[in-house]
Amino acid sequence: MDKIKAFKFRNPDVLVQAIGKRLRLQRLAKGLTQAELAERAGVSLSTLKLMEQRGKGSLQRLAKVAVVLGLDGDLRVLFSGQRSFESLDAVERTSRNRAPQRRTRKMGSDLAARVSEQLAKDHQDKNS
Repeated sequence: MDKIKAFKFRNPDVLVQAIGKRLRLQRLAKGLTQAELAERAGVSLSTLKLMEQRGKGSLQRLAKVAVVLGLDGDLRVLFSGQRSFESLDAVERTSRNRAPQRRTRKMGSDLAARVSEQLAKDHQDKNS
């Protein structure tokens, strides 16, 4: 897939429109009208139309429609957070990405060091 096409699918507006189109295709594959699906899902017809045409709607309503279409399992898997691995070795090879540690300056100790240096310098100048 080329980079422009890949970027297009990362655009949230394009993504929700694609989900709406997929809902429509699933509805048609099940032989349901918009009115039938809306009634079974407990959403208004206008809400279902907005979901299919523009990808607009709440997550709650999407879940209701998905249940009626038999797609609720897909939603569960989508955000399950579980990655599948071929073996335990594959799990062990994965590395955790950690943010770089910030350098924290301890103002009190830095200030004390500078004061100490200045006092030592003043003492040397006084004795010279």
